[in-house]
Amino acid sequence: MNICFFKLSNWLRHFVIASFYNRRKMKQMYPKFFTAVERAYPIPNLNKTSSLTKNKAEACLTMTPQGMTLTEHYLLISAYCYDHQHHSVIYVLDRNSGNKIKTVILPDLSHVGGLAYDPLQQTIWLSNTVGSFAAVAAIHLKQIDEYIEGSAPIFYQQKIALKELPHTSALTYNRKYLVAALFSLKEFGKIVCYPIDHTEKLINEENHLNTSKSTILSSPFGTLAIPKKIQGATFYKNFLLLSQSWGRQSGKIFVFDIHRTTDFSDLTQAQKIITTPPYLEQIYVDGEYLFALFESGASAYRKKTSFVINDVLQLDLLQLLE
Repeated sequence: MNICFFKLSNWLRHFVIASFYNRRKMKQMYPKFFTAVERAYPIPNLNKTSSLTKNKAEACLTMTPQGMTLTEHYLLISAYCYDHQHHSVIYVLDRNSGNKIKTVILPDLSHVGGLAYDPLQQTIWLSNTVGSFAAVAAIHLKQIDEYIEGSAPIFYQQKIALKELPHTSALTYNRKYLVAALFSLKEFGKIVCYPIDHTEKLINEENHLNTSKSTILSSPFGTLAIPKKIQGATFYKNFLLLSQSWGRQSGKIFVFDIHRTTDFSDLTQAQKIITTPPYLEQIYVDGEYLFALFESGASAYRKKTSFVINDVLQLDLLQLLE
């Protein structure tokens, strides 16, 4: 009994020391970023998530956070199975307490690289694919409210292919528009904007993808070039913020003034560049706060960096922009 207690206390001591050391090291490496942190929301179930494989319930050990957004009452985090064996999920957290409420199982194994919430229609949009095209799928907020953990996968209300993109690495919503971004490793990425009508659709009924013959949606505005390796996009007033991350290198958040920028792929036109820890995924602005999601806490990445972040961080945006 004493030996077991000694081993446990020794492990806890090393864990606390290591955690303190890592936090201190991160603050020293990224002082401006961490000085602005006001709150942290723990990402749930990074070690084990209840999901499905081949319609059978099974725990996934490699869920990897990708997308994130806020609703009136929830903080939503999407995650996919790194081993591509289990259905993707959405973790539903209480945005006030930070406690996990439930895990929602999605109907497929999509990468769910982006989440966006339309508060007018109370619709959640998710990154998806259809054949060789990017796509977005929609879920009503009411479905999230009524979902019971452990039940059958939730279903998509609609699924629409996007002609301009092969996949979407980021989604965001801004003033009745759904904005999708393309991650590209070696070339410039793209950002595309799609209007949402009053019936909750990106265009109209014939663009619902229920068969392979369905219409593929085109943006009326075309595409804009953005920097390489973009993982997230969000808006703040007249600014477009793009998060960039790849591998063990530090992440970046590029802040562009929409009214003054002529080329969003030109980093010299960025009003500000904020350096972050590596493995930064989606970012989201709510009021005067910036929320940042990292995938470094997932099993596939936590041993690749000493800057492991297991939380969604809420930062003072005004302080970051100083």
